[in-house]
Amino acid sequence: MNNSLIYMINTGASAVLSGGIIPLTTIARRRCRAIQSDNDSIVLNATGYYRVSATVTFTGTETGDAEMSITKNGVVVPGLTGAVSVSTADTQIRQIAINGIVRVGCNDGASVLTLVNNGIAIDTSNVSVDVEYLD
Repeated sequence: MNNSLIYMINTGASAVLSGGIIPLTTIARRRCRAIQSDNDSIVLNATGYYRVSATVTFTGTETGDAEMSITKNGVVVPGLTGAVSVSTADTQIRQIAINGIVRVGCNDGASVLTLVNNGIAIDTSNVSVDVEYLD
């Protein structure tokens, strides 16, 4: 049975510019110390593998492509990206879900995960990120 996890949420409205970090304002659940919160980031303290799931519900402030990714120490984790097109600004509610595995190697030290908006500017209405230490 796995003992380390964190579930971060933001159910309030947040304006996020292109290139901005998507806010994670509340720890809904946390167990053990291998995973911590650091403002809008999640810190992975133990070597091994982590399952990461993120969901962002938002409206685009303009038309275009909304794209989000999970970064580890500022670098996009391959495969942990999602995108959707917004055809109507300010009214069309869209959602992006990202799921995958992140590895923290023996020489990595603490690794910082962030959820980054790489597309058009957005207004979030619900954000959740769940990270579970696998081993």
